[in-house]
Amino acid sequence: FFIINKPSSLITMVPKEPPESKFTQHAQPKHAVVMVLGDLGRSPRMQYHALSLLEHGHYVTLIGYAGEDLISPLQKASAPLDLASNNDDQSSKASSSYQGNFHVLRMKPYQPPRTNILHRLFYYPLRLASLLFCVIHTLWVQLHQVPHTKTPVDVMLVQNPPSVPTLMLGYLFCLWQGIKTRGRRPRFVIDWHNLGFSMFESSTQRTLAKFYERIVGPLADAHLCVTHAMEVWLGENFDVHGKRVRVLYDKPPFMFGPTRVEEQHDLFSRLELDKEERHFGCNDGRSKTKIEFWLEELRIRDEVDAGELVEETLLTQMIINRNGESKISLRKNRPALLVSSTSWTPDEDFSILLKALEKLQSSIGKRNNFQRFPKILIIVTGKGPEKSHYLPLLKKFNDSHPQISIYTIWLRADDYPKLLGCATLGISLHTSTSGLDLPMKVLDMFGCQVPVCAVGFDCISELVKDGVNGRVFGNEDELAKQLYELLKSYPENCNTDLDRYRKNIEGTARWRENWDECAKDLVVGNWINEKSRRQDFHWTIKFLVFALSYSVMYWFAFKRINKSD
Repeated sequence: FFIINKPSSLITMVPKEPPESKFTQHAQPKHAVVMVLGDLGRSPRMQYHALSLLEHGHYVTLIGYAGEDLISPLQKASAPLDLASNNDDQSSKASSSYQGNFHVLRMKPYQPPRTNILHRLFYYPLRLASLLFCVIHTLWVQLHQVPHTKTPVDVMLVQNPPSVPTLMLGYLFCLWQGIKTRGRRPRFVIDWHNLGFSMFESSTQRTLAKFYERIVGPLADAHLCVTHAMEVWLGENFDVHGKRVRVLYDKPPFMFGPTRVEEQHDLFSRLELDKEERHFGCNDGRSKTKIEFWLEELRIRDEVDAGELVEETLLTQMIINRNGESKISLRKNRPALLVSSTSWTPDEDFSILLKALEKLQSSIGKRNNFQRFPKILIIVTGKGPEKSHYLPLLKKFNDSHPQISIYTIWLRADDYPKLLGCATLGISLHTSTSGLDLPMKVLDMFGCQVPVCAVGFDCISELVKDGVNGRVFGNEDELAKQLYELLKSYPENCNTDLDRYRKNIEGTARWRENWDECAKDLVVGNWINEKSRRQDFHWTIKFLVFALSYSVMYWFAFKRINKSD
C-alpha cells in the first residue's frame, strides 16, 4: 500500500577537542541515545549534545533523518581508523581513542504526497505509520546491532518537537529496557526546543497534540529548556517543574569565531557569487554581472599600496610587492556583508527584509549618499519550502537596486562558521510559533562576534539586548532605519554603535562550558531515578488507553476537516 525505507546505519568516531581540553573521562562510561525526528545535519543542538557526551568519555548513538553532513568534529570522525592513525595532527590522533564510541543511525521515513483531497485524507495516517515503523525498527532492532550497545542504554535524550511519536516511543523504549534488564530503566530526558502542538495549523490538531504532549511530557525523568520563559510555561501548564528541570541556553561551540583575512579570501574565492547571479537569471543579457561592476568600481576607489594586484574578492585583495612577497588584506572600501540564515518557512517572513532594503535604498537616494554609503552584500543561507517563491523576487530586486545585492547559497558545514565570521551584521527573521524559543542562528553569530538585528517577539530579550549587542525591530520601517544608522560610516569609522555592540559580544560563553555547568549532571549524573516500577506500570496503562482514544479521535477529526473542504 505504501513504501517505507528502512533506516540505515553509519558508524563514526569523534575526536576530542585538542589537548587543552579540561574535561576528563568517567571511570564508568554510560551509553546515551540522542534522538531527533529531523535531519541530523540541520539539528546542531542535538549534535552538540552528542559531542559533549563524547568529550566526557561516554558512548553515544545519534539517531535522526538522513540528509546534510554533520558538524565538522563529527564529520571528520568518520575517517577510518587506519587513516587517523597515519595522520600526525593532534585531532586525528585523538579520534582513534574514540574508535567505536560513536554511532549514527539515519532513518528515511516515507513522505506521502499531498496533491489532492484523497492524498490529504491519508497523508497523516501514512506519515505516522512510517514514522512509527522507522523509530521502532531503529530502537528495537538496529540499535542492538552496533558494537557498543553491548553496554545497555543509560540515557535517552530526545528533541521536542516533533512530539509525535518521539515522546511516546522514547518513553516506551525506556520502559522496555527496564523490564528487559529487570529494573535498570534508562533515564528519559526531553530537550524542549519548542512546544510540539504549536507547530500544527488547525485548532483540532493543536488541541489533540497539546493533550498528548501534556500527558507524555511529564513522564520524563528530566527536562532541558531553551529559555527561562519555556521553563515557566511548562511548570504552569504541563506540571513540569522542580530540580529536574533546567534552562540550557544555546551557546556557540568552539568552531564559531571571527574569520582570519586569509580564510575570508579563500572562502569568497570559492563562493563565486557571480555564477549564482547568472544561474538565477539576474544578468538579463548584460555583458557583466553586478559583482563584476562592483569589483571595477572598487579598483578605482581603493588605493593599492606599491605592488601588483593578483587576486581579489569583494572583501579582500592579494598584492605581491617588489620583493615577490604576497599579502592578503581587507579592501578599504569593501561592501558591508549582511548574513541571514533562514529555514524559508512562514514563521520567518523574508518579505520584511526585502521591504526594508527597498526603503534603505530609497533613504540613500534621498540623501544623495550613494558615493559615501557602502555597497551592501546580503548572503542568505538555508533551505526550505518557501525558497522557490522568493527566488524570482530576489532576481527582480537585484536588477532594480544597484547599491544592494542578495544571494542565496547553501554552504558546507565547515564553511558556515567562516561566512558568519566575515559578516558585518547578522539579520534574524525568526519568530516563534510558541513565543518561547530563541533562534540558535543568533548565538552562532554572537560566537563570531557579529552584532544582530532581530525581529522582536515575546522572549527575544533573553538573547538580544536592544542597543547592547544588537537591535530589535518590529517592522520593515524600523529595520531600514537601523540598517542606515549602523552602516552609514562603514568601514572607515570604527567608533560606531556597530563596533560597540561587537565589543559587548566578546567573551560570549561557549557550548562546552555551558553544557558542563547546566546539563551534564542532569543527563549523565549519578542521581537516583525516583520513579518506581509501579509508577511506570501505572502510566503505561494510562498511556495505552490514551493512545487508542487519540487514534480514534485523530481519524474522525481529519475526516471531518476534509469533508468541510
